[in-house]
Amino acid sequence: MHILALITTIAMAIFWVSRAARGSRDIIDAAHEIKNLPRNRKFQKAFGKTGYDLVETPIEAATVLMISTARLDNLREISAAEIAAITLELETHMHLDIDIADGIFRQMQNLTQQITLPESALFPMLDILKSNISRDDAFQLAAMMERVASCEKSATHEQLDFIRRFKNRMGILN
Repeated sequence: MHILALITTIAMAIFWVSRAARGSRDIIDAAHEIKNLPRNRKFQKAFGKTGYDLVETPIEAATVLMISTARLDNLREISAAEIAAITLELETHMHLDIDIADGIFRQMQNLTQQITLPESALFPMLDILKSNISRDDAFQLAAMMERVASCEKSATHEQLDFIRRFKNRMGILN
């Protein structure tokens, strides 16, 4: 009889120890969740956003406009010379380090790679730029877009029209 009581006691002890271990795991999981809460909120904020919705800063918007200008040539691809021109413009006019300029270019290129109509970038990027850059900065950005368009050969009609519409919307059309 005492063996049966001993077995029952051991079984009850195992049961309560396993419940306590499960409870401590729940407490540890809750602590990890609280620790990761800022990161989770950042990703929840970006959840459901795609393409142009992920562009937030004026530098990113300017990069997207230069990429769109480059993609408006006859091939709809960005050549090595155009990549070099865009990163050079980011370095010289935006005062960025070469690695940061290359990183921003690559991020924005990946972001816009699946968008089939480069001219669709104009209005979302103007929403970001209109309230964040001055008139002089808009002139400089238009000049940067023109340099990207003509870095290999003369700019196409589509590229020139895109730049003209940018100038018109920004109120800097001559």
